[in-house]
Amino acid sequence: MKIGLLTYYGDLNCGTNMQAYATFQALKKAYPSDDVEIIPFHGFKPSIRPYKTFSLKNIINDIKRIRKYSKFVKEQLLVKNDVIIKDVEAALEYINSRKYDVIYVGADTLLELDRVSGNCISAYWLKDVNAKKLLIAASAKNVVFEKLTEKQQADLKIAASQFSYIGIRDRVTKSLFERLVENKNLIEYIPDPTFTYNIDYSYIDSYLKQKKISIPEKSVFVQFYGDDYWLDDVAKDLKKRGYTMITNRGIWWSDIVLIDMSPLEQVGLYKYVSFVITHRFHDGVFCMKNHTPALIYVKSGKESMTENGESKHVSLLKDFGLYPQAFLGALDSEEGLADVWQSFQNVKNVFDEEKVEEILQKNKKTYLEYLEETIK
Repeated sequence: MKIGLLTYYGDLNCGTNMQAYATFQALKKAYPSDDVEIIPFHGFKPSIRPYKTFSLKNIINDIKRIRKYSKFVKEQLLVKNDVIIKDVEAALEYINSRKYDVIYVGADTLLELDRVSGNCISAYWLKDVNAKKLLIAASAKNVVFEKLTEKQQADLKIAASQFSYIGIRDRVTKSLFERLVENKNLIEYIPDPTFTYNIDYSYIDSYLKQKKISIPEKSVFVQFYGDDYWLDDVAKDLKKRGYTMITNRGIWWSDIVLIDMSPLEQVGLYKYVSFVITHRFHDGVFCMKNHTPALIYVKSGKESMTENGESKHVSLLKDFGLYPQAFLGALDSEEGLADVWQSFQNVKNVFDEEKVEEILQKNKKTYLEYLEETIK
């Protein structure tokens, strides 16, 4: 059989690429005798932009990062000639022309509609594509059924009814599908595929050795937006407390800047830091896999809550019993973000490594068992 994986990949986001890699690896193990490939398609142009910086050294490292990500796509994801098709009908025709027997859709926020224009749904919903179609840990991000047009609602119901299995990654997506399909028993809550990935620390160890960098015991890795000025005071406070600030983009308060990490290098870094401050979902997953506390914030309240339930960030923290302690809040909230140092203390009080490991193994088992079920 010919098995296709429809997923996000190719931008400069570690989590995006690692979820694609983890899903790809799991599918190849599940279908050892079949032809398994990532469908070389994008419905939009992947974001490949260097960070804004005035340092020649940082620019050079940014170029190295871009090259590493390109190499990752070619050597780990085995995608060499991908296409960008923004027109939905043309995209569906292209996918149909590749004649897949089975298509898995996931993970990440593939089912979002933020990037489509007009009164339509995206090609990632595979409406009327001729193949056995399955969702595996998919997410609709912030799609709310009531806010869609009548045509979008009708099209989503048709597309949703054509999936043989509906494995979703977060509670807000579950709420959406409960409005789309009659048989609610088809909907299953499936953990992110990165829970199945066994981290190879040789990548980060070699990287740090080559850079001649030693990560101090008291250190914080921070992922941030370019205009996150609120972190200036946080960094000052943490430095006074003896913490080393580590970032993967240059800023004045950074002590160690690791711009040119590959996805395989970055996933191992979390093992060596005290805690992480981030707005990225997969940073939270990688922190759990490394038994490292993560404090998560979001840019907008719409990213954390909708009328129908919590998004991926809140869902993740709740799964590990770390909500609300590890959730710093939304940048656009009236009350502002929670105090970082106090939040870290609160998380340490409830962070149980044995419980974290138990949930990690449960998530891995749940994902692989679900995948095995779809093959029957």
